Amino acid sequence: MKSKTASNSSSSATKGPKKPLGSAKSKAVSLLARREHSQSELRAKLLQRGYATDEVEQAIQWANSHQFQSDERFKLSLFRRRAPTFGDRAISAELGQHGLGDLKSMELAQENDIPLESEEDRAYDWIKRRQHAGLQQLFGEETCSTPQDEMALKAKVFRGLSSRGFEFGNIDRAWRRILAEFKSNA
Repeated sequence: MKSKTASNSSSSATKGPKKPLGSAKSKAVSLLARREHSQSELRAKLLQRGYATDEVEQAIQWANSHQFQSDERFKLSLFRRRAPTFGDRAISAELGQHGLGDLKSMELAQENDIPLESEEDRAYDWIKRRQHAGLQQLFGEETCSTPQDEMALKAKVFRGLSSRGFEFGNIDRAWRRILAEFKSNA
């Protein structure tokens, strides 16, 4: 009996990975139905699931020709998903990981569509959203704030935004807009 179990386990180990049940096209459509994927990401996922390289390439070409997959649409989707919390440097780095260039190439391709929100405006919105309570406390009617309190909040904002890939100049302009708004309301 021991010889049968040993031969069964050795024969199953030599077969290798199982062949996927469905076609690469159907799996590609299934993946793309959930969210946008770049070509390289879709290729990697299909190869990881055990599809043959030529079948994967045919599936990707088919998905492109039927407009199920588009790298330009993926870029725009990624930008819109990341823009509220990340700056242009961080988004460009993520696009680079997918092998899709940077934001400048996307902006040129999207000229006739709805313009993308500037990084300064996104930084302004982030400060307003994330630091509203601190700003209210700093510039409220009944509070007595010191320059040190203002500098501490400014440092917190600059650290938060720069760690998310925002450019220093855009952070500074957004911070000045916020200060002007809160000081005029006080």
